Amino acid sequence: MKMSIKKLAKLANVSATTVSLVLNNKPSRISESKKSEIKELAQLHDYEPNFSARNLVMKQSKTIGLLIPDIENLFFSALAKKVEDELRQEGYSLIFVNSNDDYKQDLSLLKNLVNRGVDGLLLTVANDSIKHKSSYESLLKRLNTPFVMVDRTIGNPNHPQVFFDNKLGGYMATQYLIEKGYKKIACLSTKDISVNGLYRYEGYVKALEQAGYNIDQSIVFSGDYRFQSGYEIADKLILENCDALFAGNDLMAYGVIKRLRELGKNVPNDIEVVGYDNLEFSRMLGLELPSIEQNISDLGKKSVELLLNIINNHPVDTVIELKPT
Repeated sequence: MKMSIKKLAKLANVSATTVSLVLNNKPSRISESKKSEIKELAQLHDYEPNFSARNLVMKQSKTIGLLIPDIENLFFSALAKKVEDELRQEGYSLIFVNSNDDYKQDLSLLKNLVNRGVDGLLLTVANDSIKHKSSYESLLKRLNTPFVMVDRTIGNPNHPQVFFDNKLGGYMATQYLIEKGYKKIACLSTKDISVNGLYRYEGYVKALEQAGYNIDQSIVFSGDYRFQSGYEIADKLILENCDALFAGNDLMAYGVIKRLRELGKNVPNDIEVVGYDNLEFSRMLGLELPSIEQNISDLGKKSVELLLNIINNHPVDTVIELKPT
């Protein structure tokens, strides 16, 4: 039979409240010897706390909801792992859901997490949701659940959010190619579907303008952050005689590189490709891919810290901008 807190208290000849204080490491006047006795009895009898009962009393579920757009994107799967690691250390469980970058699923899953009674939300919105900004804003205003927007935002500086300076990242990637002497630098952009993509594109433009390059829209290609969109534009790079490309993320860069190799081109000798995210997957595949790094560990840690501070009513800055490298 499962050991209850009342039975454990009886064995230790103390009250259930005393057992609770000891096992939750709460301040008390209980002697160290009695604390040790209670903990030893709990371990001996495999005592496990009744979280449901505790949560009813504390009005907390000790769970956090994480909404991500694409679990197949290695950036977001790595982010989910880091968030789960950080929350576990704080005594929280994680429920994560995947929207497939779809606005309707974004709203449905967000509401589902709220109905499950999570204590807080970490939201990485679908690119599709940017097209429905007013509706999304309306939903966020009605939320009674604390939330933090992670990595992707919808352009509202009043929301709690943790993100990287994407314009700086796009600038750095393009500047790297300029400094290596490339003259016709293409861009595989997601500016039409993503706030982050727009800022990365603006960084690309800024670097070219500062170096005295003309902005040639014929070599600015549209992508969707996925491998296939990179694969499909590689032929155009050759037709336009491009000698370098800034890709808006590593997955699209992988697609470009695969197709260029199929066409008999050497990367980087014939065309150099720079990515964005600096995924560990590149090293696993042995790819020499220069890439802008967004430190996923920092992003996950700062996002969790901010959300828990909001939940616990600790005054903090609610907008955190991280720097890529």
